[in-house]
Amino acid sequence: MTETFPVDFDKANAYRHSGEFIMRNPAKGHNIVIIGSGIGGLSAGVILSLLNFNVTIVEKNPLPGGLMRSYRRSGVDCPVGIHYVGALGNNEPLGRMFQFMGIPVDELFVPMGGEGVIDRYIFDDLIFDLPSNIDALEKNLRNSFPLETMALDIIMKNLRDIARQMKDTAFLFSQGDPFQNMDYYQPMGEWLDSLKVSPALRAVLSVPCNLIGVPLNDCPAIFHHMVLASYLFSSWRLKENGSRMADVFVRRFKALGGTLVLDNGVNKISISEGRVAGVILETGDAIAADAVVAAVHPKVLLQLLNENDLRESFRRRIRGLKETEGVLCVHAGVNAAAHPEIHHNIYRLHRDEHGVIHDGVFYQLRDSGSPGVNLLSIITKSLYADWIPWEKTVTGQRGKAYEEKKMSAARDLMKKAGEIFGDLNDARIVDVYTPLTIRDYVNAPEGACYGIMRASRQLLKAISLNNLPIPGLCLAGQNALAPGVMGCLFGAFNAVRQIMGGERFAREIRVNTQ
Repeated sequence: MTETFPVDFDKANAYRHSGEFIMRNPAKGHNIVIIGSGIGGLSAGVILSLLNFNVTIVEKNPLPGGLMRSYRRSGVDCPVGIHYVGALGNNEPLGRMFQFMGIPVDELFVPMGGEGVIDRYIFDDLIFDLPSNIDALEKNLRNSFPLETMALDIIMKNLRDIARQMKDTAFLFSQGDPFQNMDYYQPMGEWLDSLKVSPALRAVLSVPCNLIGVPLNDCPAIFHHMVLASYLFSSWRLKENGSRMADVFVRRFKALGGTLVLDNGVNKISISEGRVAGVILETGDAIAADAVVAAVHPKVLLQLLNENDLRESFRRRIRGLKETEGVLCVHAGVNAAAHPEIHHNIYRLHRDEHGVIHDGVFYQLRDSGSPGVNLLSIITKSLYADWIPWEKTVTGQRGKAYEEKKMSAARDLMKKAGEIFGDLNDARIVDVYTPLTIRDYVNAPEGACYGIMRASRQLLKAISLNNLPIPGLCLAGQNALAPGVMGCLFGAFNAVRQIMGGERFAREIRVNTQ
């Protein structure tokens, strides 16, 4: 089979093994400021506090947690960024990281897949169940696509290889890249084309790409495999709501001596003699620091630095990064007796003759926190361009036309949901949010809910963010390494590694996370 690669992989390989994953100038002291209190920022804060750093987290919003935090409308708990997570079990990557931080998994999450299904993909001509482990996935794939044995042999081998390497978390401690098979960096779509898979199999395998906001034809196979493998380890839903999760992280951070500054954003990162010196808050107060962890979008980071702090070529690189797309989300209260909780997610998907998914909707039906009422969450892709007329407005002040547009879209989605869940005439829409909502809430350019796009064509640019050219400054959050809860945790540990230096990091953390 002929394989082609869309980027200069000789250059990429040299880059990956040049030590660029490790900050060459670790922090010279113990005072750390973290900008942003999403799960990436809070996790970095907990880890650094455990290692006896003096940590201050600064958050622009009145409440901490970022997209982790849920909110309540009409007595119903509405999630924002966390709908389900993977690999939280004992001896699984995310579970080990939670254990290291002292975050109680069982208090926050409940396992999915009790009926053997995590996700149900509903196509016009096919229903495919994503099961709760990798062996069951292989069985389901071979039963659904019995004529594609050779392709499935290769696909499952690569998936198992990635799962094995994820499980020992070696990539957290490597100065290069432990994923040595160059096939892993080929776009998933091109790789599947080389295997000559059917359009139906292509469509089924493309769904995990949606969970990081990268189209199949531009999604590095490694990211697809890591997302899919994480949910096959084990899948979990929040036991209560995201706000409780945020509060548990905050409580742990404060118990370790950390300081949390709320409702006061960072106005400027101070640079002295070419190195981070601290931050200046919107109030004008200054906090000295030996290192700053920016758990923010890299384009937001540019706004916090003076023009001469970064060379123009690096600024252009960041400004040119393509964003993931936004979403439209509908939360509706439904009668719990008529619509009991479903312990798996449902995707309604439409594919073309080439297996490309052009229209997809995610559904989750779960307990709402209100007696007799369950929550139906509906999420679909929404282009920022569709909301440009209200670009210069703020939440709560966008006007009647905006409200009518989003409610019209919500009613259309509810009508389609009725085809799956039955009569929803008694359902009550409690909230609808758009890319503008996410943009304003967490300062995400264009409302990109998955941050910058981890696409093959900008992979090298994205990787370069892991070695910012200012000593003492590093990124965390979903823009550092990868989106999602696991991606944010990997990014938090990677930020700590940069601050500590690779040798100390491996010595003090590796033994405790394996």
